[in-house]
Amino acid sequence: MKRILYLLFVGITLIFAACDKVEDPIVEYGSYRSDLYGPAPVFIPVDVPVQRVLLEDFTGHDCGNCPIGHEIAAEIIEGDSDRVALVAIHAGSLAAPHAPDYPANWTTQEGQYYLLTQVGVDEMPKGRINRTPAAVNVFSPTVWATKVNAALTTTPVVNMQMVASYNETNQHLNVHVNSQWFDAEPGTYRLVILITESHIIAPQLWYGHDPSEYVPAYEHNHMLRGTVTGATGLTVASDPAVGDFTTSSYTVAWNSAWNAANCEIVAFITAGETGQVLNVTKQKLVP
Repeated sequence: MKRILYLLFVGITLIFAACDKVEDPIVEYGSYRSDLYGPAPVFIPVDVPVQRVLLEDFTGHDCGNCPIGHEIAAEIIEGDSDRVALVAIHAGSLAAPHAPDYPANWTTQEGQYYLLTQVGVDEMPKGRINRTPAAVNVFSPTVWATKVNAALTTTPVVNMQMVASYNETNQHLNVHVNSQWFDAEPGTYRLVILITESHIIAPQLWYGHDPSEYVPAYEHNHMLRGTVTGATGLTVASDPAVGDFTTSSYTVAWNSAWNAANCEIVAFITAGETGQVLNVTKQKLVP
């Protein structure tokens, strides 16, 4: 009876993030609206974990060299689209809006934090690959492919799965992320969930572009638009043991300025003080 009352209590109060443990299948519904969308999906444990890589491209519309970075990132994604997640982060002075050439503000609070606080250097094009060896480290586009390939050979500590959906009627985004641990890793780990959007047409400076370096109808892809969990994420595990299996579920209000058909959800787990990314998963919001 106590167990039943407890489940009813957490389902009604909606104050904790959903957590589904294999050894104790109690589901605690938090910001996820189970009252509207039913129970969180059931994930199936995998036998072999898959290592994926997060590539963060710091960029700006007034950065004439940044399209070179965009092209290199696109080639990396095309070469291994299933295992590489790309986030283009418009931040810093070269991303600042100014009329009439660059009137739109594509910066985000999270993106500014990633570049100006975590990295601490306002220059681009630069990128992070799984935030290795730490969140402060950035690299030029010329070495991105080499570092991505090296990161893909890392033995996965944790496997990630995700189910994301958009409810147009209620203007809600539902995200369910599962983490399955394959190694005992002391420390605290955080789950970060980002929203990106592609096929955004807006001006871009492009050095060497013909016929004009000012491109008024440039296609911006994988642009960071917002987060589900905040810039630094939410705690998903503390001193996880081998076999730990957890599902975190969230419902957030959708921003009507974003085209859901062009959006992708990117989720990753970061480690302790370094902020290094252990693994990542992604999903197009509208198949």
